[in-house]
Amino acid sequence: MFLNKCSAFVTSAAAEENAALALGESSLLLGGMLIQRLAIVTNLTKPGAAALSEELAAVARERGVAVAVLTDFPLAATALEGFDACAVLGGDGTLLGAVRPAVRAQVPLFGINRGKLGFLANYSSENAKESLSEVLAGEFQTVRRALLECRTGEGHHALALNDVVLKAADPSRLVRLRVFSQQAGLINVYRGDGLILCTPTGSTAYNLGAGGPLLDPVAEVFALTPICPHTLSNRSVILPRGTVIEIEEEERHEALSLAVDGGTFLATCTSFPVQVRVAEETLPLLQPKGLSHYELLRTKLRWA
Repeated sequence: MFLNKCSAFVTSAAAEENAALALGESSLLLGGMLIQRLAIVTNLTKPGAAALSEELAAVARERGVAVAVLTDFPLAATALEGFDACAVLGGDGTLLGAVRPAVRAQVPLFGINRGKLGFLANYSSENAKESLSEVLAGEFQTVRRALLECRTGEGHHALALNDVVLKAADPSRLVRLRVFSQQAGLINVYRGDGLILCTPTGSTAYNLGAGGPLLDPVAEVFALTPICPHTLSNRSVILPRGTVIEIEEEERHEALSLAVDGGTFLATCTSFPVQVRVAEETLPLLQPKGLSHYELLRTKLRWA
């Protein structure tokens, strides 16, 4: 758990004076809007994260940008309202925890990696101050990532940047799940450990470990991947954006759990069908200029 702490917006008098004299040089320009308020979401469980967050806050304040350091976790749904951008200091898991408030407020996220693999946190902690200066100077590219929308029969609703996972609450038990497409009818009845539905962004997460395909992040598709299926010929299915998937229990013997982006959404899912589709909302992300998805894959997966 993160410690409860939120620093107020702070700018030094000198920085405020500089901002008044040269607003265009002291604020981040995004889509014609000056960004003057920056949130820094910090995972205090990562070694050195607290000190680095204060260093980054100082860099932003020197440019006349008001800063709030947020260390509550998970973030409240309204935590990013009033901000113009959000730096996430941690790993991919920390960034995933900021998705819901970022989508709600349409605040762009950029991740500074203090975790391990870091497919989402594209800025390194070693060069974090230099990277933040580049972002504040407008040296970045903006991308929008697709989300999955998950609904249950009881009206529970969630958005996923990476994946929606349905499996047995008891990991030693198998499940039997019937999967329909509203557009194409029955897809299959899967017997195994569970199912992963993932976005292109999430194809490098649990889906990859389960033998699923890598998807280009701009592809307008999502993937359905069985987890350890009993029928070895069962493989991932790539579905077009407009597909609405409905999942039912074939045999109601096992308690099922539903997870969204690696966190438990429903510890016991009893309301069916579980419906999954590509959401109307998207998540804005800031990335280094010229970042190549395939260069990232080559580096992170050690292809070369």
